[in-house]
Amino acid sequence: MKKGKSLRTVAITLAVIAALLLLAAGAVKINDLIRRNEDRSLMERFGLYHPVDGGGSDLNLISYGNADGHTIVCLSGLAVEDMCITYRDMTDELARDNRIVFIDRAGYGMSDDSMTPMTVGNIVDSYRTALANEGIKGPVILVAHSLGGVYATYWQSHFPSEVEGLVLLDSTQLRDGIFEGDTLRNGHNMQEILLNKLGLYRIGEDRPEKSIEEGAGLEDERTRKILSYRMTLTGLWNFAMNSEYDLIRDNCSKTWNSIETNDIPKLYICATWASETEQKYIDARNNILMPYLQKMGNARLALLAGEHLIYEQRPADCARLIKELIDTV
Repeated sequence: MKKGKSLRTVAITLAVIAALLLLAAGAVKINDLIRRNEDRSLMERFGLYHPVDGGGSDLNLISYGNADGHTIVCLSGLAVEDMCITYRDMTDELARDNRIVFIDRAGYGMSDDSMTPMTVGNIVDSYRTALANEGIKGPVILVAHSLGGVYATYWQSHFPSEVEGLVLLDSTQLRDGIFEGDTLRNGHNMQEILLNKLGLYRIGEDRPEKSIEEGAGLEDERTRKILSYRMTLTGLWNFAMNSEYDLIRDNCSKTWNSIETNDIPKLYICATWASETEQKYIDARNNILMPYLQKMGNARLALLAGEHLIYEQRPADCARLIKELIDTV
């Protein structure tokens, strides 16, 4: 009899603990949903949230500038989730005469997460679908940084009628056997993703957006930093970016092998390999970068020594070079 009572007590205790855990998880998730909604409202306030169907999930598509000029579509590098903010020192100059379009792929910034494998074909199709659904017609000028250059290269090679110019900002240098033997570190794992989906990482987080002054705009550096932080936090640890990391090698290889030479004007702005005195960088340009550009065709190399995020370090110089390419299309 005592044994039965003990078992019932244990069962009741476990049931109560389970119920409390469920209630706690529910409260955490509700807080997460509230905070995500606050993030969307904050981004809307600054014109940084505009979801467009990319074919199964919504992508954040932001445009500004002169709609009567060329359309410049910007693609971010790996894990750069605040492109529509950090590119502005470069694109504001271009926006006087051209329309600037930022599209965040699935899992980035304010775009939806997605369970669809992030193959290069799927990524490019989602970009193209979002543009079509927004009523933005090509041909466009693609401006892509780092890994975004892989997607841009695939795009202009497979759909050349949609692209009138290509600018690669220190982008991934494609070649035979790229990343073979390298250990590509995936900064995500399933446990972190699940914690993110539950909303645990938002517990006790700072809320610097509350200190944004009324009337502040994107020209204010402090406001930009706050918005970048919120946008980066929103996109942490998700299925889409996890898939993108896992598919980097395959996507690079597929893009390299499927390049079709064409006459679309192209510009590669080389930053990290730009040294004209260090032999290792001279060799890298001659043996890796130049064959890549020659395979694409009609590509010019511009040396602009600096950091990988060259559009932040030397935005005016990047804008000047992009203008030079625009004059050729």
